[in-house]
Amino acid sequence: MSDDNFVPDSGGGPDSVTEVTTTGWLRRIGQSFVGALFGILLVIGSIVLLWWNEGRAVEAITALNRGASQVVEAKADAVDPGNDGKLVHLSGAATIKAPARDDAFGVGGGELLRLKRTAEMFQWTEEKSTTTHKNPGGSETKETTYSYRKEWSAQPVDSGHFREANGHHNPPMPIRSQTFDSSDARLGPYRIDRTLLDEVSAFTAYDPRATNLPAGYRKSGDVLYQGESDSAPAIGDIRIRYTAVPAQSISFVAAQNGGGVLAPYRGGDGYKIALAETGFVQAAAMFNDKAHEESIITWILRAVGFVLMLIGLALMASPLSVLVGVIPLFERIVGAGACLLALIVAVPLTLLVIAAAWIAHRPVIGVGLILAAIALAFALRRLHRPPPAAQTHFLPEGMLR
Repeated sequence: MSDDNFVPDSGGGPDSVTEVTTTGWLRRIGQSFVGALFGILLVIGSIVLLWWNEGRAVEAITALNRGASQVVEAKADAVDPGNDGKLVHLSGAATIKAPARDDAFGVGGGELLRLKRTAEMFQWTEEKSTTTHKNPGGSETKETTYSYRKEWSAQPVDSGHFREANGHHNPPMPIRSQTFDSSDARLGPYRIDRTLLDEVSAFTAYDPRATNLPAGYRKSGDVLYQGESDSAPAIGDIRIRYTAVPAQSISFVAAQNGGGVLAPYRGGDGYKIALAETGFVQAAAMFNDKAHEESIITWILRAVGFVLMLIGLALMASPLSVLVGVIPLFERIVGAGACLLALIVAVPLTLLVIAAAWIAHRPVIGVGLILAAIALAFALRRLHRPPPAAQTHFLPEGMLR
């Protein structure tokens, strides 16, 4: 006999549907052990992610420090063949021979380095919310509500996967977001490679002066619109906005290839250096900005690794709470204890993996961190220990420890 009872309920409102599902205790025990196995995989995955991330961080720091020490200052008014193959820094006014353009809508041209089209369609979206109730005897009841609303989205939403597809159908999205780059951008006599142009990200709002709009589209303010009314959109309506990077002064740190081509630089370790900032920016400042960006990425990935480890450990402990789930209060108490235990284990284990990775990639720093941590722990212990005089005054000598 199945442990699950499924009861659909449409009482969530005209644009929502609620499902009520009850799972028996034996089924929950089996699911918890499956979850524990998945938790083991999450913990392993988190360790791999943390280890790889520290290696990536070390590689980035090493490559950026080496690049900052090797970069050559180049002049933007003439190409020096002696710099071919080297990492160079130069600043100057970018010029365009083939401007960025969206031919599908006749937008762009002029002096545009880059042009970004952001297309959105008015669509049905589905939101899912679940509440869980523990029942005497170990069963569990879940109430899942699927809510539907209309909103603009730059990504196509597949309504075929909706829990309640009737009345919530989305048509195919006929146009997508895309970025268009100049095919011939230059900095003085240097030609900027398209892959280096990807690093220029100073996009600003751009009013499209469309010359050949496809049938059904019209201009409404700074938006291209397909539909009856932009003030009362209907499902399937399309709106398109543009942002652009006009030709301006730009600073680059990149490789100078043969023929005066500026392209991403790769050293012996394979790390890519391709720095671009608008304006006249010194090389040292550009390397510092990149190092800061890499630091942010490193900390984000550390946080992701920690969260994955915490979730994995909590899943590994979940069978304990389900086994005592015949009494809901016991399950809540054991579950809270399991979560606390997972947190207590996840914090030092994450730090241990990070420290081990540093020892593997940069032994001197890694060992130094561990020694510093041991010294700090010893110092804290000494601070919390009562003074010797107080110990001998109040306690027999044999009880001091």
